Amino acid sequence: MLKRLFVLFALLSLLMVFPGPAPAKVTIGGRVYVDFYYLDRNKENAQYKKLGNNPFSNTAIQVPNITRFNVKWTNEDNVGMFIQLGLGQISGGTVESASDGVKLRHAYGWWDLTDSFQFLAGKTTTPISPLLPFQMVGTRSGSLNIIGEGYGELYSGRFAQIRGTYHFTNTIRLAVALVDPNSAALGNYTPYPQQGIKYQTDTKLPRIDVGLPIYAGPVSIYPSFLYQRRTVDFHTGGPAVDGIDNRIDTYIGSLGVLAAFGPFQLSAEGNWGQNWSNTGGGMGVSPPARNSAATIYEGQLDDTTTYGWWVDGSYRVGIMTPHIVYGQMKSQGDKNPMRYKSWFWGFSIPLQVAKGFQLVPEFMWYDDGDDNRDEGDNRVDNGRYAIYGVQFQFRF
Repeated sequence: MLKRLFVLFALLSLLMVFPGPAPAKVTIGGRVYVDFYYLDRNKENAQYKKLGNNPFSNTAIQVPNITRFNVKWTNEDNVGMFIQLGLGQISGGTVESASDGVKLRHAYGWWDLTDSFQFLAGKTTTPISPLLPFQMVGTRSGSLNIIGEGYGELYSGRFAQIRGTYHFTNTIRLAVALVDPNSAALGNYTPYPQQGIKYQTDTKLPRIDVGLPIYAGPVSIYPSFLYQRRTVDFHTGGPAVDGIDNRIDTYIGSLGVLAAFGPFQLSAEGNWGQNWSNTGGGMGVSPPARNSAATIYEGQLDDTTTYGWWVDGSYRVGIMTPHIVYGQMKSQGDKNPMRYKSWFWGFSIPLQVAKGFQLVPEFMWYDDGDDNRDEGDNRVDNGRYAIYGVQFQFRF
């Protein structure tokens, strides 16, 4: 960790001392997030999370790795770059937590060729599903409770990409990104290993993400789309692979809406598609997220259809902006009878108590489904849980 931080500071020093032929501007910033919360899981949820056969509860104080340190560099030739590190607990839950990890979040550069067109290359978010519900406490609860992932929200994730953005007008722009296809959420690259089928990847095209945000006064609309085809070569032939497709198609359509009228704001987003976790992205670790990949059922590749949606309403009153949020997510096989559903709802109340310092009390209830079905059509009760706490946010 110390070596990585040394390299970062060395880079910052070089940028400041050797700004290049054109005058450069360097901006350093960061955020510290501290979660303090009480986690309460019922018996079924504790069993699902492999925490024992009894209800589980625990108090935690954590620095999750949404804590960040970043530097931004720009020059007069309309070229810039942005690097951001995530600091804090990288994974795990409340048991034996450690808030001492370092991980790269963003590293990209851009060039504004004209007033209308920008070229970007590097690791950052993609154009798919840009809106987020306001849910902040519990990133390292063991259920990845951040921005509603796994309970309605599909987060694009941060991936290496090459992207072009064209501004048709001040209110409409088109972003097209070619994204590295060699990643998959929750390790769900393919279902073949579960059947003992040996293979090697043979994906020829990058993933394609497209976004077309439209800003129309107080209302903004965010349509976007993702497509990826993962292909493989089987190492052996014969009955073990007869009839099993060696191509897995992932697609996701997304539509978000943001409306603001004075102190009132309403945002909502819906995502629908197939084989979500056969590609990269932030879809959480809930039962429908873990079961959103293609499966092999009765000797054939079976696609899994997934949807997720959420709504977030807020109203600003002085230093306080209460949010009420609700979302749900469901995955279901086409022929495979398995199906899993989750949902959440609750209140998040950010308080701007001083410049650069915000308190976020939060009360959230999560349901991992009590009538889910496995591939044998057997009922599965994944239980429910709640998180009550506050997040301390420092920004500079």
